[in-house]
Amino acid sequence: MNIFDKFKNLTESLKKTKESLAQKIGSIFTGGGLPPDYMEKLEEALVLSDISFQTASDIINSVKKDIPGAGSITSGEFKGFLKREIKKMISKEFPPLNIDDKKGIILIVGVNGVGKTTTVAKLGNFYKNKGKKVIVGACDTFRAAAQEQLAIWGERTGIEVVSGKENQDPASVAHDAVQKLKEKDFDLLIIDTAGRLHNKKHLMEELAKIKRVIMKANSTPPDETFIIIDASLGQNSITQAAQFRELVDITGVIITKMDGSARGGIAIDVIHKLGLPVRFIGTGEKPENISDFSPEIFVEGLL
Repeated sequence: MNIFDKFKNLTESLKKTKESLAQKIGSIFTGGGLPPDYMEKLEEALVLSDISFQTASDIINSVKKDIPGAGSITSGEFKGFLKREIKKMISKEFPPLNIDDKKGIILIVGVNGVGKTTTVAKLGNFYKNKGKKVIVGACDTFRAAAQEQLAIWGERTGIEVVSGKENQDPASVAHDAVQKLKEKDFDLLIIDTAGRLHNKKHLMEELAKIKRVIMKANSTPPDETFIIIDASLGQNSITQAAQFRELVDITGVIITKMDGSARGGIAIDVIHKLGLPVRFIGTGEKPENISDFSPEIFVEGLL
C-alpha cells in the first residue's frame, strides 16, 4: 500500500475544499498571468476555505517572497509555491502519541453536536483494527442519547462500553472504566465527556473531577486529551478549541465533517494559530470513516 492509499479517507474528505479552492485560484489566471491584484484574490480564496485572515496573510507574505515576479508564472507554478508554504506552516514537530506499548487513556472533550460520540466510537474502531483491545467510558451521563448511541456503536464494532445511569456522576463512570482497564485484558480506554461550554464553571469542575479520579485510580493523568471540532462550523470551532484549552490541557484535535464542507482550511489554523496537532480527521458516518492526519497528504489533497 502506498502512502496515498493509506490516506485515501483524508484526501477524499478534502474534495469539496479542493474543488472550491482550485476554482478560485484558477480564476486568478483568467488573463494568462498573474494580475496586479492577485494577492487580494488569493486572500479571498484562502479565507473562503476557512483560513483566518491572519493565517491567510502569513501564507501570502511567504508566497510573495518566493515569487520572482508576476510576469509569466503559470497556475501550476503558483500552486507549487502555495503548496510549499502551507506544508512548511503545518509541518511542525509535535510529540508522538503517548498511548503505545502500555495501557493508555484518551480523554475526549468538545461541545455537543460536533459528532463527538460518533467519533469516540470510530476512534475505538480505528485502534481495534490496529490490534488494541479497546474499552469506552460513556461519561456524558446528562444526555441519555449519548450513552444509548455509544451502546449501539459498541455492538456494531464489538467494543465494550462502560455506562452509568442517567445523571450519574460522570467521574464515577470514569472510575469504573479505569478499574476495568486495569483489571481486565484491555489496552486502551477512550472516555467520552459532556460538552456544555455555555456553563464553563460547571464543565470545568466536571472535567477537573474526572481527571482527578483518573489520576487517583491510575496513578497518572490521561495520556492524551483530544478536542473534537466540526469543520462546518468554521472559525467558531477555533474559538471553541481555545475556550476548552482554558479548561483542560488539550494535546490534540480531531476534525469532523470535513467531507461535507468546503472549509477544510480550518486544519491549517488549528496547527498554525493554536499550535495544536491535528491527530485525526472524521470522514463520514461509517465506523471506518476516520483517518490519521498527514501534513503532506493534506496539502496534496487541498491543492
